[in-house]
Amino acid sequence: MSSFAGLPTTRPEAVGLDADRLSRIEARMDAAVDAGELPGAVTVVLRHGQVAHTHATGTLDMERDTPVGTDSLFRMYSQTKPVAAVVLMSLFEENAFELNDPITRWIPELSNRLVAIETPPHDRVRGAFPPMNVEPARRDIMIMDLMTMTSGLPAIGKLPAAYFPLLTPTFEGSGFLPGDARVNDPPRSYEEMILANANLPLYAHPGDRWNYGSDFDVLSLFLTRLTGKNLDELFRERVFDPLGMNDSGFYCDDADERRLVTDHTWDAEGNLAIRDRPDTAEKVRSRSKDLRSGNGLFGGMLCTPSDYARFAQMLLNGGELDGNRILGRKTVELMTSNHLGDREIDLLPIPNYGFGLGYAVRKSVERSFYPGSPGTFGWGGAAGTWFFVDPVEDLTGLFFTHVFLYGNRPGGMADLTRGFMKMAYQALV
Repeated sequence: MSSFAGLPTTRPEAVGLDADRLSRIEARMDAAVDAGELPGAVTVVLRHGQVAHTHATGTLDMERDTPVGTDSLFRMYSQTKPVAAVVLMSLFEENAFELNDPITRWIPELSNRLVAIETPPHDRVRGAFPPMNVEPARRDIMIMDLMTMTSGLPAIGKLPAAYFPLLTPTFEGSGFLPGDARVNDPPRSYEEMILANANLPLYAHPGDRWNYGSDFDVLSLFLTRLTGKNLDELFRERVFDPLGMNDSGFYCDDADERRLVTDHTWDAEGNLAIRDRPDTAEKVRSRSKDLRSGNGLFGGMLCTPSDYARFAQMLLNGGELDGNRILGRKTVELMTSNHLGDREIDLLPIPNYGFGLGYAVRKSVERSFYPGSPGTFGWGGAAGTWFFVDPVEDLTGLFFTHVFLYGNRPGGMADLTRGFMKMAYQALV
């Protein structure tokens, strides 16, 4: 039997997929590359534990001819979070911590948090930014708050402009700060960037609101203080090595530079432009900076489509792959259940998603613009990568491209991430 990433391959019809409909993915991705919508893309679809579709199109670099492939190394950015969550929960299973433990037990710098509250209209001064009122947080930030991204930690655009200078140290040099020319070249250590959050008021009381902030960066510091190991060591011993993800890590060797995709971006007219090439990338050259972020700053982890397919299938299997158990089945259920109740996250372009422990979780099919199943979970990265796992349909889909802030294309949102998911679902018979 043939295989992909060590997983068996099959004809689409053998696993309840229409081959002609599934081929629409190839046609759409090829057309997008030809039209300059993408430099390259890789797509993978699995059902019932078998690979029914793989396709690679385009190049590693828009100005060079090397083709992109299923063994190319992509910067996963925020799609590092799902892997970080598995590392965290493997330690949870070993009783290293409880989810309701206060994070201050390991990071006392985050004690005595204040929460920003809106200045009442009658206290505002015309033509000036009023000082932000603050009040003491009702309780400490728990590990559960950080894993569900409800800690209240602020993010760019979620505090008044008067606080922007205080927010700068947490993001400067990461590539995410508007106007910052120091791409993946911070003037501070990663730990200093994380601890700079201690100088900011919280955006909301812990547990009250979902917010895309520095939660998994704080959890990254927690992991290193808890274990005394860096994230590369932890990811490798708890996920990469057991799953045979041999091409994954936060840095790559010089010999693998040829497989690392160029990081692209959009120019002001919405055209592709070069952002960061492998021959100058921090991901290859500068391990001494120790820029390993479980939140996805600096590009997050590097991973091939083949490796991430193994990780996704492990989750769909309830924590096990090829006889190697990474997590218990009920732990995976805990991670991939919605913990926000009726609240929705405000980051995805697809409505009706809650959030688990590191994963967006679909609440229902109602009020959504795209097909799917309740309980589907997944997450994406800033360069346009995305994966989803549908336990109801026993279906997994993975999409890879390499355009920083892919969804923020000037003049119109880029939508191939959602288009890929729609085409995967419409192939079900």
